[in-house]
Amino acid sequence: MSEKNTMTKNAVLFLPAKILEGVLLLMMSSMYTHIFTEPAAGSFGLVQQVINFSYLLIAAWMANASTRYAAEEYKRDKASELLSTMTIVYLIMGVVGVIACTSIGVICQNSSFIFGAVMFCTYTAFTILINTLVQLDKVKPAILFSLISAILKLVIAFILVGGKNNFPDPTPAFIANIVADGIGAIGAIFALKMPTVVRFKFSSKAMLNKMLTYGVPLMGVALCSGLLTLFDRFYIYGVFGNATGAIYYYNSSIPNSVFTMLSVGVLRGVYPAVLRAWNDRSKDEAKILLGSGVRLYMLVALPAAFGLAAVSHAFCSVFFADGYEAGASVIGTTAFAMVFMGLTEYANKGYELEQDTKPVLTNCMIAMIVKIVASIACVHALGFTGGAMGSLIAFATYFILTSIRVRKYFMWRVPMGSFIRILVSAILCGLAAYFCTLLPIGELLRLVLAIAAGGFAYTVCIIVSGEGKEEIKMILAKIKRK
Repeated sequence: MSEKNTMTKNAVLFLPAKILEGVLLLMMSSMYTHIFTEPAAGSFGLVQQVINFSYLLIAAWMANASTRYAAEEYKRDKASELLSTMTIVYLIMGVVGVIACTSIGVICQNSSFIFGAVMFCTYTAFTILINTLVQLDKVKPAILFSLISAILKLVIAFILVGGKNNFPDPTPAFIANIVADGIGAIGAIFALKMPTVVRFKFSSKAMLNKMLTYGVPLMGVALCSGLLTLFDRFYIYGVFGNATGAIYYYNSSIPNSVFTMLSVGVLRGVYPAVLRAWNDRSKDEAKILLGSGVRLYMLVALPAAFGLAAVSHAFCSVFFADGYEAGASVIGTTAFAMVFMGLTEYANKGYELEQDTKPVLTNCMIAMIVKIVASIACVHALGFTGGAMGSLIAFATYFILTSIRVRKYFMWRVPMGSFIRILVSAILCGLAAYFCTLLPIGELLRLVLAIAAGGFAYTVCIIVSGEGKEEIKMILAKIKRK
């Protein structure tokens, strides 16, 4: 089997698991809006965003370094040196993260940040270790522990509130997330056989320097990326308070969850193959494989964006508590912003493969400035939902800027014919779904029919146009073998 077919197979097989994980996280968001009051749900959302920002600022550089070097280090010494070095760095980062979160809690006089300090440790360990599993081609345990974590976030929170609605304290949500990510991280530790390969004496200054050389330029990127991703949420919380912040946060979390899963699902199947080609064979083959990966991403991301935009109001009415539909427009706008963000991630691979990550900082910084200005302007012009428009403007700017500047190395290529066929099919998917939402029937039935009609229309268009021939053949062969 060619590397391209292997890559496509891995992406196609990994994607359903990530979609299922995304569905579970969507269910979590939906349930939290029902079992917690808006201020309590907003308080959890605010702390979670601070944790995400802290992760990007303090820990993301190590995650990127482990992703880049895990496979080649495993060949050398079963990644003992890398994992041992990572363990020491993680312990130091955990102390820094706990101090940072606790300090924020004291300054804001908000005890929820005490839970946030522990949540930072479990979230960081879980995220980094799952990424490392994937890079070492341990896909099945990565999928298993991701799904277990997502399920536990639902189940534990529901048990702790005793099945009640409008619970006024967000503590059960924090405990659920801490336990879920902690169990997932412990599972990943054993799947990586860390108890047998990690020894402090195996940690290496040379390995640390290698990771720092690659990852430190990305710390500035992480700061800019954090503000680029989260500024609108923080600003809306600051201007409108926790209740309105909750409406914006949970609506924007829908496309964020969906597109993170889609992007990760495809990228985790694609990037290991691209790295193997880059390191072991030829750069030209790696560039071709990356272009094929972007086509796969477009194949799932574009219909998702048009579909979410079409059913946004019906989705809010069915899944969220009363009042959250006020932010329905945020779902569609943020979905298209996330499409641009995903494409930018692929464009940045040109810098990452060449191990020159400094230009990423410049591009991200410019996009961050655009995000801050656009978000403030759009919020004051359009209300709290305008934050999503600021995101769309910023992410589109980031993609355009990166795609122009990265040509110094290379930029992925997708055949124009493929792009047009996918785009037209996605538009028809959105139209079919939208017209179903206008039917004079119950909200839930409308949503079910809209999703079914959109999916059917897209599938037919992709089959008739011949664009999805390869992927469909692969899925059918997999089903037949089962």
